[in-house]
Amino acid sequence: MAVTKQKNPSGLELIYEGSVKRVFKTHEKPDRLFFHFTDDYSVFDWGKMPDTIENKGRALAKMGAFFFQQLGAPDIFQRLKGNKHLERFDKAFLESRFKHPVFDGVCGVVNFGLPHHYKDLLETESKETSLVDSILGATPLMEVLSARVERPDLHQIDGQPIYFYPHTEAQNHAQMTGRRLVPLEIVFRFGMPAGSSLKERLEKNPDYARQIGLKTQPKEGDWLERPVIEFFTKLEPKDRLLSTQEAAHISGLNSFEFEYLTEMSFQAALALYVLFAEKGIELWDGKFEMIIDYGAHKEAESTGTSTGGILLLADSVGPDELRLIYKGVHLSKEMIRRIYRGSPWEESLKKAQLMAKGRGVADWKGIALSELKASPERLSGDEKASIDKLYGTLANHLIGETVFENHPTLDQFIDELPEKLRGDASPAAQTGKR
Repeated sequence: MAVTKQKNPSGLELIYEGSVKRVFKTHEKPDRLFFHFTDDYSVFDWGKMPDTIENKGRALAKMGAFFFQQLGAPDIFQRLKGNKHLERFDKAFLESRFKHPVFDGVCGVVNFGLPHHYKDLLETESKETSLVDSILGATPLMEVLSARVERPDLHQIDGQPIYFYPHTEAQNHAQMTGRRLVPLEIVFRFGMPAGSSLKERLEKNPDYARQIGLKTQPKEGDWLERPVIEFFTKLEPKDRLLSTQEAAHISGLNSFEFEYLTEMSFQAALALYVLFAEKGIELWDGKFEMIIDYGAHKEAESTGTSTGGILLLADSVGPDELRLIYKGVHLSKEMIRRIYRGSPWEESLKKAQLMAKGRGVADWKGIALSELKASPERLSGDEKASIDKLYGTLANHLIGETVFENHPTLDQFIDELPEKLRGDASPAAQTGKR
């Protein structure tokens, strides 16, 4: 796996700090951003938790680079047709994917791989004493193409919080320039675990299965007859389920671009499913983000041959975005969620969210902290000792190299897990946020 060995790029400026990731820019490369993955973690949309997880940041950077490199090459897509790991899914659905221009068109993924924003992984070795270097240490920086983020404006209308997205206002689509984050979380599902929000929606609206492309009502714990996609908001305090119509609207994309966003998501999901299956791991669901690049089509626009911008897979891909199961055990952040699920803290979060909804406000976390005095407890010693090995062990297994020394094999890791972390991840007993 290729990694560039160098010092941190000079003049790094911190422009965003989330609960688990920092984003830097530099004047040296104005069209690039640099992701720094920390050892922090977040569950239930809370933000930074009171513990850190050893090697998590470096492992996420390594795995993210690995998956971008795999998806950016045509090899994995050339293995999809007739792949034994996809036999459980509807043949007509798969055939329609393989006939779509995103798959086998002039610039299809089967010939060129999936477009993405990843450029390089910089293994920093700086020993300088600047603030940036002291923050980064030896954790890799992921270099990606930059994109502007157009955040929605929040307005209270009739006592309800309503979000207005700037790029959806009337404007000439042909005058779009540069790269822009599409403000959607694109959730793909291969199965329906117990307790998932999909199950709740199907129970409330029996027609919902048809709306997302299913011919039959799945039962709890079933693999779906075909993969499905749902859209959620990305830039609001709480992820909000969107209809496909609303997703298309707030995306700011034209019909051609939105179709390609959907189709690229299917292609990437199928490729990841096979990549994990080849490693003996089940991929049940996950999420993607996309950016749209208008600059690449300016020349085509001048000749009238362009139908829109180019969609690029963005952010990162790894266990924090995916639900992974190996020999009945969760290998993703779901293992950590299970520690907190059902705790007094989680129950307080649910109550705070209901209180916020009833008041027509967005800041449910503020209610949880100030009114309910709710905050998460630290992991116990044996819980942390096991979780500290999760990300490094998974990185070694997936990449096929010893990226992290002194880590068990995946089978050893599973065998040594405390019973309370093993849980019951059989299809009929899975639970999760999505």
